[in-house]
Amino acid sequence: MKRLLLLSLFFISVSVSMFAQFSTIDFETVGNNWDWNIFANGTGDSTDFSIAPNPDNTGINTSSNAAKFIVNPDATVFAGVYSDDLPDFTIPENFMPTVMVYKDVISDFALKLEGGTVNHEVKVPNTVINQWEELTFDFSADEGLTAGRITIIPDFPPDPRPGGSTNYFDNIDFGVVIPVELTSFTGSYVGQTVKLNWTTATELNNNGFDIQRSVESGNFVTVGFVQGKGTSTETTNYSFVDKNISSHTEYSYRLKQIDFDGNYSFSDIINLGASLPVSLVLDQNYPNPFNPVTNISFALPSKSNVSLEIYNLVGQKVMTLVQGSLEEGTYNYTVDASNLSSGIYIYSLSSSGDNGLSSVITRKMTLLK
Repeated sequence: MKRLLLLSLFFISVSVSMFAQFSTIDFETVGNNWDWNIFANGTGDSTDFSIAPNPDNTGINTSSNAAKFIVNPDATVFAGVYSDDLPDFTIPENFMPTVMVYKDVISDFALKLEGGTVNHEVKVPNTVINQWEELTFDFSADEGLTAGRITIIPDFPPDPRPGGSTNYFDNIDFGVVIPVELTSFTGSYVGQTVKLNWTTATELNNNGFDIQRSVESGNFVTVGFVQGKGTSTETTNYSFVDKNISSHTEYSYRLKQIDFDGNYSFSDIINLGASLPVSLVLDQNYPNPFNPVTNISFALPSKSNVSLEIYNLVGQKVMTLVQGSLEEGTYNYTVDASNLSSGIYIYSLSSSGDNGLSSVITRKMTLLK
């Protein structure tokens, strides 16, 4: 006889959403842990880009760290780095970000925004070497377009390249608040409750989070609120428990992050699927009648010692499908009755749960050969 176990999944983990906020990539709290990808840098390797100590923190840039990119002599003129960790944002009116640069050559410094509906590269030359200088980049023509990738070409000389260079850049200031990616947002059924967990990397002006829930794909309704940290550069973990749920019901959740000034944004949605039962459930086998294969499903409201057995009409046990401890959840077993004779059989589910409840449920099924 063949036994097949299918356990429903009741834990959802999503890497999502944009709500804690920043306006500057400073390589101290923002950008330092992003994935930066090197391109067109000749014989270079992954060490050509790094987050390094500020080469001169006594002038206009007093930051401890800055991004450092070593351009190799055999690199193409457009050698640089890019990151897709820039959260998607819409370019506002008169958008003119600034970048602090520290270079050992005079050449164009290119800032490019792409990854959404914008694909615009702006070049501005530095005018001094081996000291910090702030450059301004005009993206005002891109108002209303979206960006999700930032590309930096720190040394964009005439072609062919005359030689290598060492370049620092820091404090990429967008002048507008741009959302930060959530580290995680997870949800799971825990008994007859839902537990949500989420993490922010940094926060700016964050009043808190409305917990919003959708039942059976309906409208989202606020079911709770969790206070935020205001402004913080530390990783913060949050949780919320929703105790008001029904069994066998599909629930979805999202977070509404609210600033102190009333501005807000939403996380992505996590769908937890059907909730757990509030009591032991044994479904009618399907198909019924059957020949020779059928399926038996049951659901446990808590971790339980379970026995699922099949008897003939004179009370003889002919098959044991389950014997042992199972976690809360929904289970489905495929029963192969090839070795049994035609007739009516009784299948019985007994359960002794960690919640202190014990139950026995029986149903009939018919085998026709």
